[in-house]
Amino acid sequence: MKESQIIGICRFAFLGRGDWVGMRSPQSHDAARLDEQAEWLFHPDRMARRLFTLERICLASVAAQTDRDFRFLVLTSTRLPARHLEQLDALCARIPQVELLVSAETEASQALRPTLLQAAEASGRPALQFRLDDDDAVAPDFVANLRRIERGVRGLPRYALSFPRGLSVICYGTEPPSFWKTRRPFTGAALAARLTEPGRSIFAFNHFDLPRRMIAITEPDAMGHFVTRWDMADSARRGVPGIPWGYEPLLPEEFQRAVAADFPFLSGMDWGRLGHPAGSTT
Repeated sequence: MKESQIIGICRFAFLGRGDWVGMRSPQSHDAARLDEQAEWLFHPDRMARRLFTLERICLASVAAQTDRDFRFLVLTSTRLPARHLEQLDALCARIPQVELLVSAETEASQALRPTLLQAAEASGRPALQFRLDDDDAVAPDFVANLRRIERGVRGLPRYALSFPRGLSVICYGTEPPSFWKTRRPFTGAALAARLTEPGRSIFAFNHFDLPRRMIAITEPDAMGHFVTRWDMADSARRGVPGIPWGYEPLLPEEFQRAVAADFPFLSGMDWGRLGHPAGSTT
């Protein structure tokens, strides 16, 4: 069996059906619903903050990968305002592995399908896909670990792979940032799936549903994900949530040591700036 190609995918300001409350049903494609969503999604303040986290957290982790043999697709909407599209394009152009996809589709799976089909046809290999939100990160050896595990289970045509260990920052309202170590199998960040159906994307499945749909593998030891939870994250539209399951608090100095060891590209970040992106290079 041929070794999988590795393709990461990030949805950035993608207008259409997604994980947000109110945008999960078939009615999320209605013109009025899309217009309402666009007004919120493309608000200048939100765009400034999300471009900041994309640059400093998500794409920083992509650039830090020790194994560089992968593709990373950033999917956005044709309705993204031109000035923000220009900024997004400039950020993506800095990293050789990153490709910007701009689509008029309102289903991520349909928007990604032509690119995934083309990749499968060109390489003759199935894809091991991973997903990453624009304000989250993966550890520098994430792609290398994907390849290591994939070689070990090459006889499996279809499977899901999770790295439960992680770190997290929570920063809501006027409260100072709090710091956490996490153990959450099949959270969205640091999640991968090998899919044999040509053109099908990892977004065809809810991330927590994957282990019920196919053979599921967890890597218990390797550090996998870095997740931020903050006011301009999409879940904040539902109000400030409680502490998620699988979270254990860390003192600031413990967190700093953990970041330096496992996510060194984030060392020195002022996490209070999640709500104040002024001074970003974007």
